[in-house]
Amino acid sequence: MQRRHLLALLGTSLLAGTGHTQNNPSGPALPLGTAINRAGRLRALSQRVAKLHVQSTLGVLPERASDVMRQCRQLIGSSLDELRRQPLSADTQPLMPRLQGHAERLLVLTAGSGAPPRIDDVVRSADDMLKSADELTTAFEKQSKQSGARVVNVAGRQRMLSQRAARAHFLQAAGGTAAAGQAQQLEAARREFDEGLAYLANASLSTPAIRQQLELARGQWLFFDQALRKPGQGDALQTVATTSERMYEVMDQLTGLYEQAVQELYR
Repeated sequence: MQRRHLLALLGTSLLAGTGHTQNNPSGPALPLGTAINRAGRLRALSQRVAKLHVQSTLGVLPERASDVMRQCRQLIGSSLDELRRQPLSADTQPLMPRLQGHAERLLVLTAGSGAPPRIDDVVRSADDMLKSADELTTAFEKQSKQSGARVVNVAGRQRMLSQRAARAHFLQAAGGTAAAGQAQQLEAARREFDEGLAYLANASLSTPAIRQQLELARGQWLFFDQALRKPGQGDALQTVATTSERMYEVMDQLTGLYEQAVQELYR
């Protein structure tokens, strides 16, 4: 009971430090395309935080990992703030507090104070957050009447897959119990990323900016995929660290372009 109470207090403090409050913030609801993007971004941030934790544990570009970790924690807080303004149907109302609880747990584990958490605990917590964020993203997509909602969801999911693939690569390098099943997880993430790119390439929703960014994503994926195929040691780990971040950035920008296109289409 004391442990749960401490986690709740720490989670509240951490989220308050990133701009999150426990009271419902005022402001208009987000357009559903934006809500899908924000909830989908939390999927990616769960895997990105876990990746950065393992990366730091391995001593791979630790200062850069620490800087990006701080950015991720701020994004988690601001994204939760935005999503808490979003109206939910009766059957999806439990999804938001569940996601918030899983996010708080992950933030507590990776706060950087006290003894470093076990990698297994961070990975498990990140996957709990991933599952709850995916449920909320899917609920927003179903709630939307816009045909482009699916495209925003798929593009956003590519961010998560890029981080999950890099995390699996680092976990293999970490060895021990953390490496169990990671070869299969890495292969699944790579396959699903390829499928997502193919879906986006065939999507009817497109603009010149989207086509340009999608072409950039294809090129970046070639570099990233090559890095993932190399043994996890030395310079190869640094290459995965840098290319995974670039892949995240490219897909985040592409998701934003799809979100913008959906909003303009349904004005």
